[in-house]
Amino acid sequence: FPSHDKTTAKIRSKRQQLNYSQDYVASVLQMKQANYNKIENGKVELSVQVLFKIARLLALNVDELINV
Repeated sequence: FPSHDKTTAKIRSKRQQLNYSQDYVASVLQMKQANYNKIENGKVELSVQVLFKIARLLALNVDELINV
């Protein structure tokens, strides 16, 4: 994604706004917290499939995440 840093910042911000822990989000996504942390910190590429799951969990449209 062209604005990968902005996308991950938006994910982190919305997760914190909803008071969701990284552990909670990771469990919903069926991954380890350490792997989810790598997504939020931009250490791994965000797949389209995971992006849609995160958007759904955070009640956001994918457009809101990638067009920031």
